[in-house]
Amino acid sequence: MNINSNSVKNNVWKVGLLGLLASPLLLLTGPHAQQRAATRVAIVDVARVVAAAPGGASYAALRKEADANLQKQAQKVQGLQQKVASNTATAKDRTDLDAAVKAFNTSSANYKKQLEQKFAPVASTVNTAIKNAASAQGFAIVLDSNVAKTTGLIVYADTKTVDLTQAALNRLKK
Repeated sequence: MNINSNSVKNNVWKVGLLGLLASPLLLLTGPHAQQRAATRVAIVDVARVVAAAPGGASYAALRKEADANLQKQAQKVQGLQQKVASNTATAKDRTDLDAAVKAFNTSSANYKKQLEQKFAPVASTVNTAIKNAASAQGFAIVLDSNVAKTTGLIVYADTKTVDLTQAALNRLKK
């Protein structure tokens, strides 16, 4: 294939002509894209809604108990691990560490099972209340405000216009 200045000029002219023809088409389609409704995003304090839901208080109490007990057990395990790591541990300390780890794992599994059982009906009620509140107000996406705050997911939110917490709480009462 020979490339000469005439073929380059012809190709440049053709590309330029295509650009001129395509520009009005882009202008015609632009307003349609802008007329599309914006997706509305809301936030909700899920922990507050869970606490207010039927069964939420007993779930929260179990959660608090589990956290306290598991934290005590974890501290015991950490203390024994530090002792073993410092090479000052006796054979009994090593046996105690094994027993403490097993006890922690058993307690953790038991609490997880109990929490899942208590939370399942609460989660269904809470999710329905949030979904209905969001649908009624035209929100397409709802984020947990506590998770969004701790992860930095949301930098700014006008809580007066996008917070669905009270609307979800009202839906629980229906």
